[in-house]
Amino acid sequence: MTHMRQHRNRVMKAICATFSTVLLLGGLAARAQDQCGVVAGISYPVDLAQFQLAQDYNVPSPRHQGRYHTGEDYFGGRGVTYGQPVRAVAAGRVTYSAPNGWGRDGGVVIIEHTFPDGSVAYSQYGHMEEINEYRFPPRYGCVQQGDVVGAVGDIRPAPHLHFEIRINQPDVPGPGYSWDEPTVRGWRSPSRFIANWQTWLLPAHRWHVELADDAVFSAPPLVLDDGSLLMLDASRLRYATPDGRVLWRLNLERAAVAVTAWQGAPLLTYADGRMQRVNPDGTLGESWETGTAVTGAALTVGDLLVLRAPGDALLAFGADRRTPAWRLEGVPGSATIRASAGLIGAANATQLLSIAPDGRLLDSANLSAGVSLSTAADGGLLAYTEGGLWRIDTNGVWALALENVPPGGEESAAIESESGYYLWSGGALRAVDAAGTPRWQLDLPGVNGAAQLARYGNGLLLSTDGGDLIVVQADSGALCATARVYADAASGLWRALGADGVLRVAGAGAVTGLDWAEFSGACG
Repeated sequence: MTHMRQHRNRVMKAICATFSTVLLLGGLAARAQDQCGVVAGISYPVDLAQFQLAQDYNVPSPRHQGRYHTGEDYFGGRGVTYGQPVRAVAAGRVTYSAPNGWGRDGGVVIIEHTFPDGSVAYSQYGHMEEINEYRFPPRYGCVQQGDVVGAVGDIRPAPHLHFEIRINQPDVPGPGYSWDEPTVRGWRSPSRFIANWQTWLLPAHRWHVELADDAVFSAPPLVLDDGSLLMLDASRLRYATPDGRVLWRLNLERAAVAVTAWQGAPLLTYADGRMQRVNPDGTLGESWETGTAVTGAALTVGDLLVLRAPGDALLAFGADRRTPAWRLEGVPGSATIRASAGLIGAANATQLLSIAPDGRLLDSANLSAGVSLSTAADGGLLAYTEGGLWRIDTNGVWALALENVPPGGEESAAIESESGYYLWSGGALRAVDAAGTPRWQLDLPGVNGAAQLARYGNGLLLSTDGGDLIVVQADSGALCATARVYADAASGLWRALGADGVLRVAGAGAVTGLDWAEFSGACG
């Protein structure tokens, strides 16, 4: 018995020693991972004023048998790119550094980055060489954001930087191309990653919800009364708490085009026209067939749900969401739909249809260029065209609101104010009085894409489908804040300021929550 107790004691001591070693090694590993600091800022590896994107992420390459590109290639022009410095995008620990890492295709550096939420990602810089003072950093050493990690090398077919972001292969140079879609294998879109994290590192950031890189919202998110979110991605529905935690996911058996509020609860609309309630616990409730297919969500107008339908049509369901209230043919599928309390506008580059809430076509106007639409205070719409700013009343009648203003179009924007209008056009944001007399102008070069304007208190928010978020003081035109999330023309940019003071912004596969008061600063 004594020998048995002694043996048991030795075993227990060994187990405790092993357990302590595991804890120690785990702690050392955690400290090793963040010994170079947690990321506080992030930027591009080259100057985008000099370099341009030559080959995008996740595109098939004819030079590589159709394989997908696992990064982004940056080129600065012939005779200029070679020898230019390449910089670390963020603070981190070097896990690989070899001037001959890709053989004749140049050297490679890989850096591990730890982010404030505990996530880890790796940036890779390829096709580099050491030139004069532009040396490779030592392996396992620390680098800071902006430190030079090498120079663009003299490689085929022309000097350029191959830049990757990934969550796989921490210390092995990537192949550059993949037979599988890179996102599935652990690569990420570098531009999307950097743009989003630049905003997620702001003090105003409260939370974010990120979908897969290839995910696309089928419809704008639905904000519930408590500030929580429902997000629809074709055949998947996600529920996120007001602080951005995803509590449940539903894989849907059929493709859905909309999630909207109805009778105090969420309602799914499927592409085949079926409607189905969503229960608070993440289960699906009562469903019914409408017998009418739809192709996309438009918007809620009064008690109607207006959607796109096959065959270039617009379709409205009544308050019961079971019976079509009306159907209007001849509405181009490419049209942008906007609505006020008393008018629906459907516009593309050549035509603007004015539609009554009961489905009657009130007017069809030909356009020489595009148009942007916004709601008017009288229940109609504002149309900002190349020929001026127009007011369309609830009978579909046009009247010129302002003539002597810069030309508008589909990338312009206009809203009313108590004293006049705010206009975005030609790279400048302007405030004019009711007669069109300028009050102030703010030039914003480099801001492009379809735009929207909204006023929250004394803050004027300009947002674009390029992901720009710009806050300007409405009274003076002073610039208060800028940010950018990743978005594109396909995803667009949705934003809504909630009663909780959180500005929710949805771009390409991610929703970000920003504290409006902190983000807008003096403008708020």
